[in-house]
Amino acid sequence: MSIVCYSCGCTLGTLDQFCTDCSADLDEKASDAMSFAERMIAKPCPECHYGSPPAAAECRACGYDFAHSEPRPLTYASWPARLGAAVIDFTLVGLPVLAMMFVVDQPTLIVWFAAMFPLLYCLGFWTLDGATPGKAAFGLRVVTSTGEPVFPIQGFIRYTGYLVSAVLLMIGFLIAFGNTERRGFHDFWAGTVVVKSKRVR
Repeated sequence: MSIVCYSCGCTLGTLDQFCTDCSADLDEKASDAMSFAERMIAKPCPECHYGSPPAAAECRACGYDFAHSEPRPLTYASWPARLGAAVIDFTLVGLPVLAMMFVVDQPTLIVWFAAMFPLLYCLGFWTLDGATPGKAAFGLRVVTSTGEPVFPIQGFIRYTGYLVSAVLLMIGFLIAFGNTERRGFHDFWAGTVVVKSKRVR
């Protein structure tokens, strides 16, 4: 049985720690992959909603003691915070798309980029860390209605809810004004909610 070096692509034995050709540290890369896998199957912290390894005694982000602490109710994001986060995210998504329109002279490529970049931006940040840069700047996180991390399929459904809300004259976003959890159509559609995170780093 053999493995392939992530750096140079040469074939190595499964017990090798360093690549014989480029001296890449295989164990370090394996540790990074394991850390990522732990985040994907992690148990959520009821305080900051950050994922920790299943065997962790306390949350790595906020120090919550899984065995002895009592979780507080979810604190739903305020309107000013959500608006500020939306402005930041819209800017971070819109500027690259706008740049493509001026730099690239291929309409088909521009359309594909304009369609895929916002999707990958939202889906990636929601599922990997629970917050886009805009939401992170205001200490917000997207979680399930029970406070757990969002899975990729939920993130995708939430994004499609954005599109539906936009097509329907923003009515889906205005729905959030009519409930105490401040959930828009996209949140009800995906079973998510935006909360104030207690994460300290």
